Amino acid sequence: MLTHADSFYDLIDGGNSVLLCWYMEVLFAVLYATLIGFYNVFKKLAVTKTHGTVILVMFTTTAFACSLIWLPFGVAVPWHLVWILALKGFLIAISWFLVLRILKTVDLSIVTVTDVLSAGLSFVLGIVIFHEGTNLWQVIGAVIIVLGVVGINLCNRDSKGRTTMLQILGLIFSALVSVACSVFDKYTTTYLTPYQVQFWFLFFLCLFVWLFFIVECLCYKKVLIQKQDLKNFWIYLVGIFLFLGDFFLFQAYKVPGSKMIVISILSKLKVIIPVFMGILIFKEKHIWKKLLFTAIVISGAVLVSAF
Repeated sequence: MLTHADSFYDLIDGGNSVLLCWYMEVLFAVLYATLIGFYNVFKKLAVTKTHGTVILVMFTTTAFACSLIWLPFGVAVPWHLVWILALKGFLIAISWFLVLRILKTVDLSIVTVTDVLSAGLSFVLGIVIFHEGTNLWQVIGAVIIVLGVVGINLCNRDSKGRTTMLQILGLIFSALVSVACSVFDKYTTTYLTPYQVQFWFLFFLCLFVWLFFIVECLCYKKVLIQKQDLKNFWIYLVGIFLFLGDFFLFQAYKVPGSKMIVISILSKLKVIIPVFMGILIFKEKHIWKKLLFTAIVISGAVLVSAF
């Protein structure tokens, strides 16, 4: 029964097949990237009708509400691990509020630098902290993926004025938070079930997002959530897809022998869905360039996962 299994992998195999370990790790990582890709698309649709911070509050609340289904599975965890999940929720909440303000004026060419930084650090820390093995093909694949992601971002480049040092530092902080969260995920899923990790992470994320939002409301001296915001169904889809995406991410980390190196690099595939949706829905420019860079990203993912 599901209540007696730590993850989907335990239900299927029980931890005995190396080949199945590889298959499930790659499958879960790709599912995560795909769902987060749709999450980003829905977020872009939601922001056309609702203020950014309101969207942030509403979709994190929706995601936490979804995580309540894990209560029957048992969510009691040791306190030292609760503090790690609380720290992760706090850092991501700060990072999201920063990015909401930074990306309004920053040049996207700077964002590509932080993509490279987060990918590189994840690769290094996976080797240094968790002693994960790698090979030349995986390194080449990781470089190809990063180059493809950088290319896609540069296709969206739109000069928005001078980028300040504070904005650059904010983006670097966001990249470092992303890397730290990969380390937290790998560590906590070693000792906890994916259900426990997801429940407590979303609980603290929702808590801190609401605290920051209340402070913002007090600063503006008004309630920022309006009645029409509650009717923006795109926001609820953002929360649901965040919940589903994170579910498969934690499942990927729980697979025996899974590597932070592989999962963090494959997570960059999340740029693919927004590329296709941008062409179909938003009628974005530079179609062939984006498709070329998307093909580059996919080829890099094949190298990372196949070797």
